Amino acid sequence: MKKPPKPFAYKTKPRPTAWPVNRIRGKSEDERLEGFVRGKEASDREERFARALDKHGMRYGFQEIINTPYQIPGQKNEIDFIVDEFGTHPIEIDGTWVHKSASQKSADALRDAIIDDITSKWGWERIVRVPGADLESQEQANKVVEEIFT
Repeated sequence: MKKPPKPFAYKTKPRPTAWPVNRIRGKSEDERLEGFVRGKEASDREERFARALDKHGMRYGFQEIINTPYQIPGQKNEIDFIVDEFGTHPIEIDGTWVHKSASQKSADALRDAIIDDITSKWGWERIVRVPGADLESQEQANKVVEEIFT
């Protein structure tokens, strides 16, 4: 009598004991980014900027909505950071590829003008845009915060 064939078995790799963090590592090998700032989802650049603000002991709000009578259709008037040190400074962190096209830059300029028009009446500074390329490591983020606020 002939033996029955063996059942097919998938070849699998063993699971790693510790799952890797789902982020691209920065220049600092021991940098562990969580993907959140004050309980809200954040990009790696936003998280580095927030850590730099924390390091310098600055007060700030993250992803704050600015109520204005006007806005660009389909966009919220949300500011990445509102820093309350030496006045009120709205800060926008630009991505490395999102804010590059001419149409996106013009939409950003229009949005900034709308928000600046309202917030200038409150005594706030104009919106400062920080390029994402300037926040590739924590050391760079610390330097950017020092340059803006000193």
